[in-house]
Amino acid sequence: MSYDTEARLSATLQGIVGDRPYAPDLEQIESRGRKLRHRRLAWRATAGTSFAAIAAIAVVTAGTGTGTPAPNLADPKSTATSGATAEEAPLVKLVGNLTAAPQPEGDATLVLRDQVYTNGLKVVVWDLFADNGDLYFGKTRGALPAQVKGKHATGGEDEAGRKKAVAAAEYAAKGDLNEARKRMAHAYLAEGSKPFPLDAPGAKPAIDGKIAEKLKATGQDASSVGNRTDNWVWGNSIDALKAGAGSPTVRAGVVRLLGQMPEVEVKQATIDGQPVLTLAAGALITGGGADTLTINADTGLPIRYVSDGVGVTVNYTVTRVTLADVANGKF
Repeated sequence: MSYDTEARLSATLQGIVGDRPYAPDLEQIESRGRKLRHRRLAWRATAGTSFAAIAAIAVVTAGTGTGTPAPNLADPKSTATSGATAEEAPLVKLVGNLTAAPQPEGDATLVLRDQVYTNGLKVVVWDLFADNGDLYFGKTRGALPAQVKGKHATGGEDEAGRKKAVAAAEYAAKGDLNEARKRMAHAYLAEGSKPFPLDAPGAKPAIDGKIAEKLKATGQDASSVGNRTDNWVWGNSIDALKAGAGSPTVRAGVVRLLGQMPEVEVKQATIDGQPVLTLAAGALITGGGADTLTINADTGLPIRYVSDGVGVTVNYTVTRVTLADVANGKF
């Protein structure tokens, strides 16, 4: 199967940058990347389209992989309920820890995104997510005080979807997972649009005559027909994890949603002395290629996101702050 993700991403970058000295519009790149992600696997549900499944471009939060979580983020180990055993599934233990953790101090979460693409492009930017849902963006850390002081929150077409994804994760922490899955899958649907049918976690869609014809016409096989709902829940959950990184409730909800999908393979490891869990999305979720999320095994803070299909590695560092301190440059 031929994947055209790299070519599409390259064309997107070139279209934005053109022949100018390189100073990319990073928000536009990310927005276009999200559109590509949301078109993945959608071709199988719409007869007549020739769009092939493409790999996700997603962003996560927290931890560069070389440091420890910020000390003012709540460490759930100190408040975990007793009774968890060494044999208990690591995601179940983590959710238990997170649901017992207090909300951290501060009223905003500062996220450093350090992104490296296989074509050599390096992008380092700052996101400041206020607890009320506002987002402030800076191409440098020093640009954030003016943004906050001037109340220049970033809106855009993705704002509503981002807030819905965070709300879905919050609900998933203790709510009904079927309902949470539906809310997360539909988070970025435009207002008034018809929701697409939902697949059960891990369910392999049936190959009917129209899909079989499309597979043949595009030179693909049945392995490329993935679970559209798992695809959207995976990508939207990672968006929620970035935006809600400072909340143990959001992190718990994301872990529950991702753990519900049997195609997500979980492994335990260590990175620079900290225990981690790697969550790898199977082909049923991605439609091909590999997406891997690494999180701290004790706090749920994401450390690294790797997409082989897109050709990007994203490392994150998360810190809790107050908007007042940021506005005054004291953060």
